[in-house]
Amino acid sequence: MAVRTRKPALPGLRYRRRKNGPDGTATDLFVARVHAELAEELPDEDLGEDLADFLERYEPAGGPGADAEADEEFLETVREAHHRIARGY
Repeated sequence: MAVRTRKPALPGLRYRRRKNGPDGTATDLFVARVHAELAEELPDEDLGEDLADFLERYEPAGGPGADAEADEEFLETVREAHHRIARGY
């Protein structure tokens, strides 16, 4: 009987594992990393712990001189981080 072995990885490369817990949710470490990346990208924003709650409560600035394009880019950045956490990668 032949035994299959895994090919050795190239030097410096590692196999990627999904960052999900046993119940399929993202691990705390992964969530913390995504929040840290988001805080680095948006240092002046206080997003809180729950991005879904932030997205529900967020109201775009609607006064004179409001930049709708920048506001949409900001929301897209937060949405992408929220989706990464939901996917687990």
